[in-house]
Amino acid sequence: MTTDLTDRDLCRVRLRFFDLLKSFFQDKPDAEQLSRWRGIFAALEKEPVTEQLDATVRQLAEFLADTSLQQIQDEHYALFIDPYSDRQLPLTASRYLDGKNYGPSLAGFRDILKQAQLIREESVTDPEDSLPIMLDTLISLIQDEKHGTTGTRHLQDQLLRSFLVPTVKRIKDRIDNMTDVLFYQKCLAFLDAYLELEQGLLDEETVSEQQ
Repeated sequence: MTTDLTDRDLCRVRLRFFDLLKSFFQDKPDAEQLSRWRGIFAALEKEPVTEQLDATVRQLAEFLADTSLQQIQDEHYALFIDPYSDRQLPLTASRYLDGKNYGPSLAGFRDILKQAQLIREESVTDPEDSLPIMLDTLISLIQDEKHGTTGTRHLQDQLLRSFLVPTVKRIKDRIDNMTDVLFYQKCLAFLDAYLELEQGLLDEETVSEQQ
């Protein structure tokens, strides 16, 4: 992923991936979004990255090509909207890292927001440590890096390793035990594989800085 890419080019690639990942969890899918996903994954199939990530890309591309919008919307409703669903899928870090919402992990994530000087918009109703907001925070940090702000890599690394990676793995474990939510199972597998790639990228950067 890093071959022949400048730092700014790499930031652009990372931003595109995280924008895609955030789109899975941010809003109710519609026809335009489904068309966008189909186009993106058809293109990603032609650009191999790693064996693990390529496998999740291939599975999503094949699934999206043969799945109706209604099926994906039904999954979204059952997982994220319906208060009576037995398949509800919480997306807050503290729920998985502390066993309850508004646990100590939330304070840790708020510290990252404070260090990055990021303030949640009043129109955003999701909990601060929800998966979409954590992804959006990482996007903001990468944008700052792209524009030359120093010190964001440390916060990116902290957010990734302490919050995003462990939270996503636990969400993935939970959804893998459910039935009839195949789209979001594949989305979580793709997200998990991409975050593994991100960890490797940040490891490379750390080694490079130490040399």
